[in-house]
Amino acid sequence: MLIGRKLGMTRIFTESGESVPVTVIKASPCFVIDRRTEEKDGYSAYVMGFGEKKEQRVKKPVLGLCKKAGIPPVEVIREFRVNDTSAFDVGEKIPVSLLQKGDKVNVVGFSKGRGFQGVVKRWHFSGGPASHGSTFHRTPGSAGAGTYPGRVLKGKKFPGRMGNDRVTVKNLEVVTLDEEKGLVVVRGAVPGFTNGLVLIKIDNNIDVSARKELAKEKLEKAKVEKEREKVEEKVEEVVTEEKVEEKTEEKAEAKVDKKEDIVEKIKDKTKKAEKKEEKAKKSKVEVSKEKTEEKVEEVVVEEKVEEKVEEAKEKAEEKAEENIEDKEKEETEKKEEKIESVEETKETKDVDVEEKKEEEAEEVKEEAIEAKTETDGKEVKDEPFDAKTEDEDKKVKNEGDEEEKTEEEDQSKEKGDS
Repeated sequence: MLIGRKLGMTRIFTESGESVPVTVIKASPCFVIDRRTEEKDGYSAYVMGFGEKKEQRVKKPVLGLCKKAGIPPVEVIREFRVNDTSAFDVGEKIPVSLLQKGDKVNVVGFSKGRGFQGVVKRWHFSGGPASHGSTFHRTPGSAGAGTYPGRVLKGKKFPGRMGNDRVTVKNLEVVTLDEEKGLVVVRGAVPGFTNGLVLIKIDNNIDVSARKELAKEKLEKAKVEKEREKVEEKVEEVVTEEKVEEKTEEKAEAKVDKKEDIVEKIKDKTKKAEKKEEKAKKSKVEVSKEKTEEKVEEVVVEEKVEEKVEEAKEKAEEKAEENIEDKEKEETEKKEEKIESVEETKETKDVDVEEKKEEEAEEVKEEAIEAKTETDGKEVKDEPFDAKTEDEDKKVKNEGDEEEKTEEEDQSKEKGDS
């Protein structure tokens, strides 16, 4: 007398190593909504509710029953007939611990719907031969009626709707229980699909009131154990806190020691840094002094270099002036020498010209004398002789003028070169 949902199938290994196929059913929360009695209803039964649902999605008659029983809104309502209804009161939650390991249970469910199926799948007919040439394969075949009774008898196996039928699987053994999660693990298969609704019927020979008392004792023991566990957990927490505090104190002391060491190290580092800074400052001062001395030396060297350069310039200027004077003297001497040479050449030319003139005059005279002698003794007048001499004198003058022009040109060229 429990309502549940089929969660699925799995397997469990026994101590001997045997693999047992099992079905897991969730049978909690399950409440008593109402009771049927022989005095009022003519039979005795429990009205059970399973699951939880929002008030908006529950019908008003069901919601009224739940409020009357003092339980939350229920998803499913079912009725179980029982010999005695005095074990549970209205509004009481039925625990999974009513069942025990090894109990035999009947599980009711609706099989999977498979729609309209033929006789081979529905009734496991063998069918006809599959080879070609046969016209009989998966058909139901003859119904077996003849002239009498001339009809198909009721109950014959024919094609039709298959599945979605109420099926009861009997004598399923309870393998294990999980009271906290409300799970019942049953050996074997259970009808229906996953999350399908399932009813678990307990044998009427089982004393439900005694199982209820055992369940209460288990719950009380479980509560006591939980309280003990909580107390132990608290004690452990306190102990751990104390240990943590001790550790934290030790850590704090260690941290303080570390901090002191760090402070000392920092002080040492600062001292070293100060010393380094002092050294650096001293070194900087020395470097600056050296740099200033180097700069002074550079300035002095530059001044000396400038003085030397100026002296060199003055010497160069003096040398240039001396060279210029020497050159001028040389040029003047050269000019004088040229002039002297020109005058000497003029004198030599004049002497040569005069000598030539004299020689020509003598030649002319000799020719004239010869001409006179050749003639018949005629006297020659002095006028033609005088004309020839005048022409010769003109030639000599022209030659003298040309020589003077050449000398003047040579002098102008020498001046331009200087």
